Amino acid sequence: MEPYLIVGNGVAAVNAVEAIRARGDRTPIIMCTDQECTFYSRPCLYYIMLGRIEWEDAWGRPDSFYAEHGVDVRCSTRVSRIDPAAHAVEVEGQGALLYSRLLLAVGTRGRLLPWAAQALRGIVTLNMLLDVRTIADLLAAARYAVVAGGGLTSIELVEVCRHWGVPATFVIRGERFLEKQLTNDEAELVHARLRGIGVDLRLREEIAEVRGRDGRVAQAVMATGEEIPCEVAGCTVGVVANRELCGVAGGETAQGIVVDDGMRTSLPDVFAAGDVAQVQGPGDRAAPAEMLWYVAADMGRVAGANMAGGEESYRRRVFLNVSEFCGLDFCGVGDIVPDQPEVEETVIREGSKGSIRLVCRGGVLVGACFLGDIRLADLARGPIEAGARPRDLGSDHPLRQLLERRSP
Repeated sequence: MEPYLIVGNGVAAVNAVEAIRARGDRTPIIMCTDQECTFYSRPCLYYIMLGRIEWEDAWGRPDSFYAEHGVDVRCSTRVSRIDPAAHAVEVEGQGALLYSRLLLAVGTRGRLLPWAAQALRGIVTLNMLLDVRTIADLLAAARYAVVAGGGLTSIELVEVCRHWGVPATFVIRGERFLEKQLTNDEAELVHARLRGIGVDLRLREEIAEVRGRDGRVAQAVMATGEEIPCEVAGCTVGVVANRELCGVAGGETAQGIVVDDGMRTSLPDVFAAGDVAQVQGPGDRAAPAEMLWYVAADMGRVAGANMAGGEESYRRRVFLNVSEFCGLDFCGVGDIVPDQPEVEETVIREGSKGSIRLVCRGGVLVGACFLGDIRLADLARGPIEAGARPRDLGSDHPLRQLLERRSP
C-alpha cells in the first residue's frame, strides 16, 4: 500500500497523525511542508516577540514526535500539483510522489494589499516563525512603524512595535477594532488603551501607497495624501485560504476547500482540515471557515481517523475566542456579532476596566462577550451550548444574576 501523504505541518496535520496511529494503523506517513521547520504553535509568535516565552517554547511537539509516530517529515518541500486519477502529487524539484490517501492541511496566507506586494525590505506580515526574526531585525533599527489591519494579528503587531520602543500608527479601514465581535463601546475601551500607550490610531482611513528608498520602506502615503515616514509597514488585513492545490485538481472550493463532515473533499481519497477547510452545511452551502486553533485540531483528528478507515464526523462547537489587547483580557463565546436585529443584550460596564455583554435571541442565551474580567466565560459556554433560557438557570447562577442587571 502506498503511504498516507499529509501536506502541511500545523495543528491539524499533527492531530491527524495522532488519530491515524490511535486506530492502530501503521501505514507509512509522509509529511511535506514548505516551512523550514517542524510543527510550532502560531499563537506563540506574539508572546515570543513580547519576551513572555522563549523561542524553544513555541515547538508544538518534541523532536521525537515524528520518529515515534512513523512519519517521514520533509521540510522546505513544496507540493505544486495533485493528480487525483493517479493518486500522485508533484513535488518541486523531486518529481512525482504516490499516495493512498492525501490530507491537505495547508492553512492560510496573509492577504496582501497592492502596496504590500512590493519587494521592499520593511513590508511585513506576522504569519510564520520566520516573520518573528524578520520583524525583530527591522524593529531593532526602526524609528517608526505603520500597521494596517483591524483584527487580532494587527493589534499584536502594534503591541510588538511598542514593546520594542518603536512608535506606531495603527490604520483601521473600518469603524472600529475587531468590528465583527466588538460593539462601539467595547472597541472604544481598546482604542483608549492603544492611545494610552502612545499609538496613533486612525479609524476609517487607508494606506494608499508605501514608497521605498534604496530597496527599503521609507514612507506610507495615506488615502488623504498625508505622508508618514516609516521603516516598517505591516500588512495584517486578514488571510486567504491556500485552496489552489485542490481547486486546480478539480476539487470543489469556495473561500476554502469544501469538505463533508468527515473532512473528505470532492476528490477521491483526498481530505482537508484546518483553516483551509469549509464544512458543507445545509442546502449544500459551505459554512464559513472557522479559523481557530481548537477547530483545526478537531478537524485534524476527524480527518486522520477517517483516513485510517473510521467513520467519524466533525461537530462544530460553540464559538470561543480568547485573546488580550493592551493588557485587556477578551473572551467571546457563541454569537456575539454586534448590531444584530431581534436580539436582547444586557451590558454591565465597569468603566475603563471592561464590560460584560450577554446576548439572547428569543429568550435563549446565544452569546457572551467578556472584556476585562473573563473569569465567568467558562460558565457561559455550557448554557449557550445547551440553548438554555436564563430562567432555566438557578437563581444563584452568576449568569442569571448578570442578566437580571441593567447597564447604568
